[in-house]
Amino acid sequence: MPSLMMSRPDGDVECSAAAERADQLQADYFCRLLAQRRRHIDHRIGEYQKAIATAEAAGDAEGASVLRRMARIEEEDRQTLDGLIENLHRRFPVRAPGGVPRGPGRARAAV
Repeated sequence: MPSLMMSRPDGDVECSAAAERADQLQADYFCRLLAQRRRHIDHRIGEYQKAIATAEAAGDAEGASVLRRMARIEEEDRQTLDGLIENLHRRFPVRAPGGVPRGPGRARAAV
């Protein structure tokens, strides 16, 4: 297989590099999109927690129960998003300035 790589015309290598760059840009876009969605879910969970406290203070056990169930659904969605984000980061490592992939020991951009 390595001999095939050596005999490729320069145009194929350039196309491959362009395709890799396009994949990286697309992965970056989806990471940002998923991170935005996650922040939105975090906000809703916070709102549910406030509403649960209010319902409990008012003695509305049934209302608090419904709100806890809704918060759990949001938490499951957040876990799903975390998995998708992690898979994207694993497949397309976040690159440090200069195009060098960050190693596992280095911090990633906050998501």
